[in-house]
Amino acid sequence: MITTAILDVDGVLTYFKSAWQHLHRILGTEYWASINREAYKAGLINYRDWAITDALLWFGVPKTWAEPPITLRRGAIELLRTLKAANMRIIAITGGLNYTGAPIRDYVNHYISNELIYDESGNLISVRVNVESKEVINEILNQLGIDWNEVLAIGDSEMDIPMLTKAKYSIAYNPTSNEVAGSAKIVIQSETLYPVIKVVKAILKIEEPR
Repeated sequence: MITTAILDVDGVLTYFKSAWQHLHRILGTEYWASINREAYKAGLINYRDWAITDALLWFGVPKTWAEPPITLRRGAIELLRTLKAANMRIIAITGGLNYTGAPIRDYVNHYISNELIYDESGNLISVRVNVESKEVINEILNQLGIDWNEVLAIGDSEMDIPMLTKAKYSIAYNPTSNEVAGSAKIVIQSETLYPVIKVVKAILKIEEPR
């Protein structure tokens, strides 16, 4: 029996693929961010060092700038409502940043992300790395007493491969590579999440209203 849905956020519930890169575009720090990214890809720094170095590009930025409002992908709220109405435990997990959680917190049971840290004046000073990889979901499921055979997972990137591979049902939504597509049982290409909702209803045996 499927009891739990694990959803990636960046690229699935949002139009942008990375909350980090989205914020860099807004704050005009894309150039220096690209240098950090290349250093990480080259193995010169590890993930945590990359995250902290990246966040320091925004040092002193007020919280109101660092946590911009976002537009969710069409069908995102409907998908969350469908899962909630089916009494599913909903876990949203992202390697992105906590500002993406604002529009979905009322619909999910758990929201896990990296967190921007501010001083007493509300200015950004660092980041807390909570999601270095999606392997962290294993610990969360163990704490909740949930087996992977109870899980429906939806993701789009290489970071999502572990959960797409282990889940009873998995959907690669607009997968970023053939490897991601191959790790899921179902692949969906669409600008909206409405086709995902149809598949989810079929998996959960939710009847469409007549």
